[in-house]
Amino acid sequence: MPGGKSPVSALITCEHASKRVPARWAALFAGREALLDSHRGWDPGALDLARALARRLGAPLLAGRVTRLLIDLNRSAGHPRRYSELTRELPRVERERIERMWWLPHWQAYRRLLDELPGRIVHVACHSFVPVLDGRVRNVDIGLLYDPRRLAEKRFCRSLRARLAKRQSELAVRMNEPYRGTANGIGQQHRRLYGPERLVSIELEINQRLVDAPDWSKRVSLLTEVVAGSIESLD
Repeated sequence: MPGGKSPVSALITCEHASKRVPARWAALFAGREALLDSHRGWDPGALDLARALARRLGAPLLAGRVTRLLIDLNRSAGHPRRYSELTRELPRVERERIERMWWLPHWQAYRRLLDELPGRIVHVACHSFVPVLDGRVRNVDIGLLYDPRRLAEKRFCRSLRARLAKRQSELAVRMNEPYRGTANGIGQQHRRLYGPERLVSIELEINQRLVDAPDWSKRVSLLTEVVAGSIESLD
């Protein structure tokens, strides 16, 4: 209504939701079960949070349905690590088939939703990370990844961090850790096409130490309420 608050839409994605290998390419992964189970294969816990957020917000959810070792949905076309060491040497026709079947539909659906959803869109990409990488302990429980050059994203993440501190003060919430918010990804690529008045894109990174804990389901509920509250209060 005139003078009312501008609409805010939410869009939830989970690019590394699955470790599934389609039957056509199963032979490539024979004997690689441990690799598929690892962080190289998928992001445990990320889909739990993504589904809860989508339900709470009534938001569309785009979730990957194959392992990132087949093709990484969070890497742009032409990125050297979009295909893993198991698929990058496949014949070109096979790589293009994988792209058409799995990567392209995800990116096309994301772009279509950015064009169709009303008002400012808050995109939350749900991911998880291993507690120790290359022998280094990551002293982060929750990472909020954003582009520091986009003031709306910075403000949103600061507000979200403050809300998390009130509700879950025992957690170490860091900005742009354990990865950079400007690293190659679906949100980062689309910032080039949509200004900050239209798209606020963040990645929510969860330490898998939390995912493995017995209170994970309770943690998901708390995180969902805090993140949803931040989105709903966005100016």
